[in-house]
Amino acid sequence: GLLVMCRDTTELRFRERQLVTKDATIREIHHRVKNNLQTVAALLRLQSRRISSPDARGALDDAMKRVAAIAVVHEILSQAFDTSVKFDDVADRLLRMVGDVAATGGLVRMVREGSFGFVPADVATSLSLVLTELCQNAVEHGLGDRSGEVWVRPLQVDGRLVVEVANQGEPLPPDFALGNSTSLGLSIVSTLVGDLGGSFSLTPGPGAGNPGPPGA
Repeated sequence: GLLVMCRDTTELRFRERQLVTKDATIREIHHRVKNNLQTVAALLRLQSRRISSPDARGALDDAMKRVAAIAVVHEILSQAFDTSVKFDDVADRLLRMVGDVAATGGLVRMVREGSFGFVPADVATSLSLVLTELCQNAVEHGLGDRSGEVWVRPLQVDGRLVVEVANQGEPLPPDFALGNSTSLGLSIVSTLVGDLGGSFSLTPGPGAGNPGPPGA
């Protein structure tokens, strides 16, 4: 005897093609968003060069860096669409960007110690902005125009991500209080971290010239 079994896979193949098309479409959307954000950042950079006011130029430069930080996340998502992002790749690009742009003098070395692991895609944008702001502050206010290092230390603790940003420069002023700060960058960090259900604090360190970096 002979037994022949047939299965109609038309519907299965159709669904597979739909999934492939959907993934390609989402990756293309992230790619276009990244390109648009990079264009906005370039326009902000051009505009800042035409402004004579130092305060206005600094505000546009800060806005440019924030837009560029968001663009990095979309660039990673456009390369491999998933529900989570390998954030180490994002962090390394952000650290290079901040080190190149924020340093006003001397040589700044940005160091990542540890791994962020995989971060949900809907969290990656906020985390990238938080990391950019903290690293920029660590360079500008901690190191100033001197050479030094900034450390970023991510750590997974009981299912939560703990990130420490520390610098080798000046400690916080003795009378510093986060609640009294008028810094837009710190306000952005506090808001975004709060939206993510986390907490944010600044602590003084031993000061410039000491081997132990202050935590932030």
